[in-house]
Amino acid sequence: MSYLDLAKQAEARLRAARETSPGYDINDITTERLGPLAHVESYRATLREFWRLVALPAVDPEAAIATHNEVIRLIDEVGEPRATRLRDRWEGEWHRETGRCPRCGERGERHR
Repeated sequence: MSYLDLAKQAEARLRAARETSPGYDINDITTERLGPLAHVESYRATLREFWRLVALPAVDPEAAIATHNEVIRLIDEVGEPRATRLRDRWEGEWHRETGRCPRCGERGERHR
């Protein structure tokens, strides 16, 4: 049997498998893959909002608590230790961009 015959057989098996595979809609697969990415983007945006609130001289306690609770929820969605690795990297970005420590909101040193 030649390589060409083997390739044709393999291609025929692949085509048959596609036709009998469960009916996945491409959007289902895309959503499944992008779902965690959407959580990561939400986590980043919510962290940045929390850090912004921390830096304010006066903040509405309800807004701070709501944002903090959302951060906690998104940590669960993103999962540990990934959430910690991402937060560490984003804290560095925040400090470089604003000159403020994301943990205490003060200008200058970044506390870890």
